[in-house]
Order: sequence, then structure tokens, then C-alpha cells
Amino acid sequence: MESTHGMSLGWHRDLPDIRDRTEESVSVNEILVKSDRLTAVVKKKLPKKIDLRKWCSPIEDQGSIGSCTAHAGVGLIEYYERRTTGKHLDASRLFLYKVTRQLLGFKGDDGAYLRSTMKAMVLFGVPPEKYWPYKTDKFNADPDNFCFAFAQSYKAIQYYRLDPAGRTPAAILAEVKKSLAAELPAMFGFSVYSSIPPIGEGTGQIPFPGRGDSLDGGHAVIAIGYDDDKKIGSETGALLIRNSWGTQWGEDGYGWLPYKYVLSGLADDFWTLVKKDFVNTELFN
Repeated sequence: MESTHGMSLGWHRDLPDIRDRTEESVSVNEILVKSDRLTAVVKKKLPKKIDLRKWCSPIEDQGSIGSCTAHAGVGLIEYYERRTTGKHLDASRLFLYKVTRQLLGFKGDDGAYLRSTMKAMVLFGVPPEKYWPYKTDKFNADPDNFCFAFAQSYKAIQYYRLDPAGRTPAAILAEVKKSLAAELPAMFGFSVYSSIPPIGEGTGQIPFPGRGDSLDGGHAVIAIGYDDDKKIGSETGALLIRNSWGTQWGEDGYGWLPYKYVLSGLADDFWTLVKKDFVNTELFN
């Protein structure tokens, strides 16, 4: 699974399910209602720009395999670990990619779904990178039993969807921006076209596809901010994304995706997470 320019992809679009948790689900809402930050966002007009890059872990490179969903999941949990504990968690992307595909019954380098990625994270946990390092030739190897010993610390995670069934594209974009303004980033997937900037060229500004562009596949990233005034071609307004193609792509590994991708249904499957442990931290207060 590669783009026209040779960058690996791997996201499978997953349609909303009525069983998906949302911010209104009891287990999620009982945590979110304790967030002073989220309450303030709801009461005020959203800022025109949000950028959460300073709390992110170093950019990674998924290399030649379709592990973008695992990179997005690990990047998300590493962000929250930094925000709530001040510590850097270097979690194993290869482990999460393997156990997610096991959960799905996938045998090869087939990519994955974001919902399944979150489910695997909660079920199996994610060990530190040093115990199951990222070596692409071992993407299908079975992790050592010791790697599953970290599962308990992930059990309390509540993951939820920002684009449930019935929500309009405009409402989805508004919900994503509200979450980002509360400093709660989300991972999602988008359709990759042949016009996407290759590694080493441009500033990661992804143009909205035109008639001459071909569809390459799906790719998962993290929405880590937004800018209402960002101009990309004829489009104004874009999400700031954290990618997994190394620091040579875009702005040191980050890029910009026009709002029109969300409004046109070319970007969806938005997920984020909370834990009760977050309540008494700087993230919530």
C-alpha cells in the first residue's frame, strides 16, 4: 500500500457503528464534564488557530509497511502521556500494528482500522519501544510474552468517536475543532491522491484533489491543530496533521489538510481518548 510517490499508507475506512462511544456516552462524559478546559471552550468562541505540536513526541517513520494506524495510535497516547505526566513514553508501534491485525484476523501487511487499533490498545496495552523495536522486516513476528505485561495500565482508556452516524460534515469539523481547542487531539484517516506532496518537497500542504488526480489509498494521521486562515490553493482553513513519513516530509513531519477534505467526506473516522487519570492534571485544569 503506497502512494504515487512511494510513501506507505494503511488506513481502512471504518463506517460509524451505533455501538461506538461518543462524547455523550456515560463512561466518556463522566470524565469530560470534569474538564475546566473543555467547559471553557464550549462557552467561548473558538480561537482561529490551535497548534499542539510542542507536546508531541518525536516524529516517526513507518517505512515500507502499512502501519500508519499504529503510528497514529501510539502518537496519540504519547501526547497524552506528555501532557498529563510530563514524561516521554516511547511506545512500540510494531507491537500495536501486530496485535491489531491479529484482532482483525489479518495475516499480512494489510493495514488496519482505527477503531480496531484503539480496541487492541485497551485489550493488550503497548510495551515500551525497547522491548519490541520497530523493525519492518519483523512486522508479522509474534511479540514476546513479556510485551503483554503492560496491558493493565491501558485498561482505563475510554476511546470515543467524534464523527458518529448522523452527524453532518460541518458538525464533524466543528466537533474536531472544539476538541482541538480543548487540547484533545484526534486521529483520523483521509483519502490520499496523487497530488500529495512527496517526501523532501514542499511544506506538507496537501491540495484538494482535482479531476486529473488519482486515488492512491487511505492514510491515518493525527489532527494536532488547525488554522482558519491557512490557504492551500483555492481553499482557506486547514487541519494541522502529525504524519508518520519521517521528518523529511512537510514541516519536519507535520502537514496541512484543507477543511474541505472533512466537509467533502474525504477525511473521517475521527477518534480520541480520555482516562480518569487526566482529571487532576494540567490538561483538564
